[in-house]
Amino acid sequence: MNVTFVIMDCYDESTFERCMQSVALQTMEDYEIIVVGMRDMQEITVGGITAKYYTCLDDISDMLETALDWAQGDFVCFIDSVHCFSPFFAEKMTDMCGEDADMAGCGYVGIQRETLLSQVGVPLMMYHPQTLTADEYMGKLTDGDVVSVEMHNYFENKLYRRTMLEKCRPLASEDTIETGIVQKLTKSCRKVTITDEPLLFVCIE
Repeated sequence: MNVTFVIMDCYDESTFERCMQSVALQTMEDYEIIVVGMRDMQEITVGGITAKYYTCLDDISDMLETALDWAQGDFVCFIDSVHCFSPFFAEKMTDMCGEDADMAGCGYVGIQRETLLSQVGVPLMMYHPQTLTADEYMGKLTDGDVVSVEMHNYFENKLYRRTMLEKCRPLASEDTIETGIVQKLTKSCRKVTITDEPLLFVCIE
């Protein structure tokens, strides 16, 4: 199993189906979907797509730890169900990780709650991924303009190597309250590869 998509259930059925569809449309076929949330069920089917459902507390730390307890993929990504992925997210982000990057990050574009996947417009540009050491990426997390720092510290526009995540458990703890989860994870990375290409679609409502 190459990629585990972890969907954090926000209980909005209109966007939940869109999020699930965005995983089903991935150009990479080797993946699994895990949904974590407070509903009392073992699986969930939306738009003809079925995923395993794991009940947890309505708390980001419990959601992340529950997901990691069950994830089988070599790589893991996390997303609130109001957002969705580009069809190329898994393929391009795993390629960016390669053999020695433990985290890959991408750009994102804002969409509305009612936007259909087919309506999302992505700029047609040439994007050039950049591989950095952990120290070099830490600089991007703390220095630069507000928009850039916010993008690099964003947790959901990343793909993480699962072995690295396991070393950092619990992901959300007292030491991440001020600095954030991404800074904690970066310290455990060998390398980080980033691109400005928008492979995540973020609901801005």
